[in-house]
Amino acid sequence: MTKLASSHLDAIPTLGSGMGYRRELREQIFASRDRIDVLEIVTEQFFGGDQELEELVALWPVIPHGVGLSIGTAGALDWEYLHQVRRVSERTGSPYYSEHLAITRAPGIDIGHLAPLWFTEEALRTTIHNVDAVQSFLGKPLVLENISYLLSVPGATMPQDEFFGRMVEATGCGVLLDVANVHINAQNHSFDPVAFLDAMPLHAVVQIHLAGGYWADDVYIDAHSEPVNGPTWELLSELADRVPIRVSILEQDANFPDQITPILADVDRSRSVIAAAARR
Repeated sequence: MTKLASSHLDAIPTLGSGMGYRRELREQIFASRDRIDVLEIVTEQFFGGDQELEELVALWPVIPHGVGLSIGTAGALDWEYLHQVRRVSERTGSPYYSEHLAITRAPGIDIGHLAPLWFTEEALRTTIHNVDAVQSFLGKPLVLENISYLLSVPGATMPQDEFFGRMVEATGCGVLLDVANVHINAQNHSFDPVAFLDAMPLHAVVQIHLAGGYWADDVYIDAHSEPVNGPTWELLSELADRVPIRVSILEQDANFPDQITPILADVDRSRSVIAAAARR
């Protein structure tokens, strides 16, 4: 699958800057379609029907983004779930499918949130096996996101960037680099975010996420509830200087403004930062 997936990554077009589709903002999103290049949907929200999805696909490129795949879980994949994923993915016509490098379940247990992997050889083998199976089943590249985490699982035998790099090399999958998560994790775990970027397999970056959170005592919370902050914008500029960014998505899941003007301003800003880097 590696050569096939790698060639498919190269063929993914530049779709521009957009936002995550949230039903609370539906009317304003449709009214602002000239300022939004691309939409990202939460896959699981569209398991139940196609009418709303067809309305979106008629106006925008739509990228489905899942939260329940649990790509790092040992044991059998959930094939009933994956059939629903494939149906949504095919209806969008998206050139890739995106998810999180995370676990959300263990055999017989639903964790209920995105949990970090244990970065070990065994977990890497499991993840590579699962990525290959999912890419073959979907018939398109899987693009995996770095998550935010409050706890580093102890006993890791490699850093996260090495895990990503070896996974990409083995499977040809892509990377969804969440710039906000890099900033958040750097704050909470005291590492250099630019050095982290440089250690990642940037050649496989297809898409980015931007979002805003807040401080609670001494912890930075990945809340997707605030405007993108200054350090995250600076990190985006650093990333855009290193690799072409084909898709940029602004995520907001709470504290929705009465008017989406601030969200659209961040979408515009991401487009400008990426374009400026391309000119350089």
